Amino acid sequence: MLNKTTWLRIATPVAVLALALTACGSPGKKSHTSTSHKNKPHSRFSAHKNGERGASAAAKAVLKPGQSASRAFKEDTGVKPYYSITARRVDVGTAADATSLVSDPKDARGKVPATGYVTYRHMAGDVVKEWPRVGDYADVYADGQRGAKVIGGDAPKGCTDSDDIKNWKDGQSYTLCNTFLIPADTKRLEIAWTEIGGKPFVWKFPARR
Repeated sequence: MLNKTTWLRIATPVAVLALALTACGSPGKKSHTSTSHKNKPHSRFSAHKNGERGASAAAKAVLKPGQSASRAFKEDTGVKPYYSITARRVDVGTAADATSLVSDPKDARGKVPATGYVTYRHMAGDVVKEWPRVGDYADVYADGQRGAKVIGGDAPKGCTDSDDIKNWKDGQSYTLCNTFLIPADTKRLEIAWTEIGGKPFVWKFPARR
């Protein structure tokens, strides 16, 4: 569970926060999220030499928290490094936290914030000199439906702001996070990482009581 101190840190620049007003299950930033995950990910990291073959295998089974999937990813700057992707946890806040994250309280009615923590390790390929966007493609799903993404604010504690990353090269890892508003009564949480046109990697988390 997310503690109050963390959420106050996120909520400080409330004026610049905006709730992505896409309905649950609709495309989010860069329209990268699929609403139907017919293919589920594999629980083993595949060596770079296996290339896209490894990525395809990873999309056939559900991953557990802390397990890794891997694939090449074309960044906006044109480089295409090979990443290991590991979803670690989802921190869920309170109704009050949700209200503090949006400009219109109506947008947070019946909702709580959920932040997905995903670690990306640069395994091989070109150096990412700036603006890595691999972290933008991780979404939180609540009972099978994509949450509404919250844009803006500081990175949560333990997360890196992707805009601060420079010269990302082999062997370096960063944890990148995205926050979504989800129904307060959600029981089942998942993180799905899906590149445009690609098959999703999906991590399933223990059911909430």
